[in-house]
Amino acid sequence: MSTHAPSRLTVFALLVGLAACGSGVPGDPGTLAGQTLETPYTKTFRVVERDGYRIVDIEASLVTWGGSAGGPPQHARLVLVPRGQEPPPLTGDLADASLIRTPVRRIAVNDQPHEAMLRALGVEDRIVAVGGHNSYDDDLRRMARSGQIQQIGYGWHMPPTLDALVAARPDVLVKRMADLTHTQHLERVESLGIPVVPTFINAEPHYLGRVAWVLLMGLLTGKESEAEGFVEQVAREVDRLKALAAEQPRRSVLWSWYRSAGNRWAVTQRNADAALIRDANAELVLGAADDPELDSFSDLSTERLLRDATGADCWMIREPLAAVFDDRAVLSRFKAYRDGCVFWAPGKRHPTADSWEMWEMGIIRPDWLLADIVKMLHPELRDGEWRYLAPETWKASYVDADQQ
Repeated sequence: MSTHAPSRLTVFALLVGLAACGSGVPGDPGTLAGQTLETPYTKTFRVVERDGYRIVDIEASLVTWGGSAGGPPQHARLVLVPRGQEPPPLTGDLADASLIRTPVRRIAVNDQPHEAMLRALGVEDRIVAVGGHNSYDDDLRRMARSGQIQQIGYGWHMPPTLDALVAARPDVLVKRMADLTHTQHLERVESLGIPVVPTFINAEPHYLGRVAWVLLMGLLTGKESEAEGFVEQVAREVDRLKALAAEQPRRSVLWSWYRSAGNRWAVTQRNADAALIRDANAELVLGAADDPELDSFSDLSTERLLRDATGADCWMIREPLAAVFDDRAVLSRFKAYRDGCVFWAPGKRHPTADSWEMWEMGIIRPDWLLADIVKMLHPELRDGEWRYLAPETWKASYVDADQQ
């Protein structure tokens, strides 16, 4: 099935209703009347349109890092109303929904992929607050460090810093949700008159669902056509790479990184990350069935890898912050090591900042990583430079590994 986006603009949005529910585990808001809009790739929301505005429902499980869902799926409802239009009364099926006026002009974000989405649409100048001073973008990092824009804390480990958020005077906070305990803080944010758009990018079961979040930013900022063009561009390139890989013999890959504590490995097994590997015409060794209630990787032992994964043709052995594993006695038992097909992910680290493009723009450009995976697995296609992957050097320093 082709991954091309439809020619007609398909929009979706996330909602802020989470913050309006004091329990922290919102219930299903019920059925919704209106004209349903087609939303390609995403599986976590639906959009309807009526009377000139859009209503968005989302359902997603909040999965802990490397673990499982911490509670029932989250449900919420958002109403996006153009500036100048009379908003509907928030009663009936809109009771407890959150209202956002569009296009938004001042945006606070707390995760680097949010920054990338806005930059892809050419509206990064609307960012008035970021998570911290480690933006991959030079201008955003400079402004954060100089105090021109606020630092509200990165969303993967903390709720937003309220003083900094209020000082930024945003029209909306686009907030990565990483913990159910953050919900009470979102209630406080909304009580201050700042609508919240909680995001669940990693809840998308397919990697193109992550790309579709650019459509949300387009809807919020009035850049719908630019967002559609971006998604179509990525989808076309994914189709091209999949077709190229399909012409090559099928190979197998173990995708993991060493946890450095004991003999544990984080092994990619399912969901969006596994789909990317399968689309490179590869069998994912130790792969498992997709499950939206589980993270994409599991914690497995060295013994499990030795028992079930030594026959993999290639091995992606570590990610940017992972420890080097250089036990040659163990490595020599793997076919990938003996054949010289062991890779790591430098991730295109910024030369002067503690930041990686792979975890910023790379989240919404999975075709860039897919291109590297295709080259890793199929030596006949290894032309041009690597972007995120590189042959393993077993050297921890980026300088020593020739990645600076």
